[in-house]
Amino acid sequence: MKAEHKTYEINEYVYLCESKIHNKGVFALRPISKGTKIIEYKGELISKEEGTKREEESIKLSKKDPSKGATYIMEVDEEHDIDGDIEENYSKYINHSCEPNCEFEVKGKQIWVYALKSIKPDEELSCDYGFDFDPENPFQHPCLCGSKKCVGYIVQKEQRGKLIEHLTKIKLLKK
Repeated sequence: MKAEHKTYEINEYVYLCESKIHNKGVFALRPISKGTKIIEYKGELISKEEGTKREEESIKLSKKDPSKGATYIMEVDEEHDIDGDIEENYSKYINHSCEPNCEFEVKGKQIWVYALKSIKPDEELSCDYGFDFDPENPFQHPCLCGSKKCVGYIVQKEQRGKLIEHLTKIKLLKK
């Protein structure tokens, strides 16, 4: 994929541009080697309780306006989250993919984005956002990544089998 309009250079590795996946995305300026620390996921360090509250509020807002991301809350540890919904957090525009080329890693009270594999210039960065499968609300986070392994919803890799099983049951019940 070749991004058409470079809109904003973030750092020596990446720029922000319109995404074919969702809204805006983060793209490689130059080749990025596997294992490279690319960008920090910045935000306000908050308690778990506050993180849960803000996440619920942001999901409600995204349902009213689908152009917004569902949530920018990331887990730091058992007591803290980072609310990445701040203007200077460009890594919040890294979209989900069922076949990601990056991952988030917690280092102390910071979250960094690392390359899982080599990334080509103008390739969009993507991570697996790893939402838990919720059988009560399995369609909460639709996935638009378009990868060959896409299951249609943003669910962590280890739980995608549960989602597929659930979807199969629903289709069988509709027949």
